[in-house]
Amino acid sequence: MLIALKKLYRNTLFRLSLLGAILFVVALFIALGNVYFLTISSEIRRVDKTLEAEIAEFQTILEEGNILSLRQEVFLRSASGDGLYVLISKNPDGEDVATGNLTVRVVKKESSEESIFPEAATDSLTRTNFILVEPATDNRPERERRVRGLAGPLKLGDVNGALVMVARDVEPTMRTAERVKSAILTSSAIALFLGLLSSWYVSRRFTRRVEAFNRLATDVRAGHLDRRAPRNHSEDEMDLLAEHLNDMLDHIDRLMKAMRYAGDSIAHDLRSPLTRLRTRLESAAADMGDDKAGEVLFAAADDANQLLKTFDSVLRIARLEAGERRELLKEIDPKTVLDDIAELYEPACEDQDLVFNYNIEDGHHISADRGLISQAVSNLVENAIKYTPKGGAIHLSLTRNSDGRTVISVADTGPGIPEDARQRVKERFVRLDASRSLPGSGLGLALVDAIADLHRAKFALDGGSIARPDGEAATGLTASLSFPRVRAGQGKSAQGKSGQGKSNQGKSTPSKSGQGEAHAKQRA
Repeated sequence: MLIALKKLYRNTLFRLSLLGAILFVVALFIALGNVYFLTISSEIRRVDKTLEAEIAEFQTILEEGNILSLRQEVFLRSASGDGLYVLISKNPDGEDVATGNLTVRVVKKESSEESIFPEAATDSLTRTNFILVEPATDNRPERERRVRGLAGPLKLGDVNGALVMVARDVEPTMRTAERVKSAILTSSAIALFLGLLSSWYVSRRFTRRVEAFNRLATDVRAGHLDRRAPRNHSEDEMDLLAEHLNDMLDHIDRLMKAMRYAGDSIAHDLRSPLTRLRTRLESAAADMGDDKAGEVLFAAADDANQLLKTFDSVLRIARLEAGERRELLKEIDPKTVLDDIAELYEPACEDQDLVFNYNIEDGHHISADRGLISQAVSNLVENAIKYTPKGGAIHLSLTRNSDGRTVISVADTGPGIPEDARQRVKERFVRLDASRSLPGSGLGLALVDAIADLHRAKFALDGGSIARPDGEAATGLTASLSFPRVRAGQGKSAQGKSGQGKSNQGKSTPSKSGQGEAHAKQRA
């Protein structure tokens, strides 16, 4: 549940919708608060002004008449039933005399019975709130009423002539205030809940459409240029974006087909004359025998052969990057491929005075083209043989890492590649300065990278250490291909959908000219 909420909160549209909902609730709260202020607060202020006016009238009566006139006025107003009054004055004997309709009532403040006159009321006018308890009658039970009052002394000269309190029953107003407060809180809660619900709904709908674009980008990145973004023809922004993306992909697809056609045409037009040139040079060299001119012709034939192989590698990389042969991927056990490569390259390593060992585990399944995997690993092994000094070691392994991915790695005790150049050497025709004196075309690692990308594998070059033949650890280069986990049977179902294509299952052979060589290793 917590993970789902975190995932939902990471949704940009949900956060924007939630922000809009919160701003709406705040605006609603302010608007309803203004309604409360204009109704309830205004009514309380009107009561306060009425109380102040009555106190002023009592002060005038006391100053212009006497205490008896004031008691009579308080008595008359108490009898009218419009308000609540109590007047405390002294009789000629100096005793307190209470006048008004609050003298016989029971009042409570803070749930306890006490004097309704605040202590400060003996010196100045003081506002007070209390509860008036009305006793039960034959027609109704006992009830409590909220009362708002104003109490204070009435001056007669410089001395207090009497103590008076004027109050009003504000129970209807306070009940209305409670209903308005409840309405404000309830409305805000409902608005916030509906805002959250609408944010979730809108984000869900928007996420589906964004996920469609992400899947499209992934498919196009994998070479499926025939994929198109789904449209609902609503002419909204997302639909127009899908239309423009589809138009762009149509244009890219046409350019790729034109480039592929041009490449195929060039390959067809150049391969034949280059092949004839190589054949003629070799024939001429053979006719001349072992003289110097024959050696020159044989060298020229080798150059033509190298040119043909370079041209084939460029075309192959381009086709792999375009996603060709992806439909030929199927579930395989890479152990059989690596066993063949180990058997093939072990004698070659012995010829170069290198120690070749391997650790090939069972039980791995990857979705791959057997021929391409064989080509990639052969390139890496040939690269290691080419650049590892005599007396060094090469280690081929098939293992599983902590993420469950199948890892094929080739480690050597050579000088390795500087860390800042490991990404650059995967590009076409990139050769580091230290390797320019050695044979090579600069396409070996580029071809491995293209094969890895076709298989959605990670191709990494790292500085690892393996044991040399003398037993000491040596730091060299570790080239690894990390393949995503494939559950048993998953690749077979994919194969069934891919059609009737046959994969290239031939074994790659080491070439003297180093077609699969990785050219860019820099030696220390």
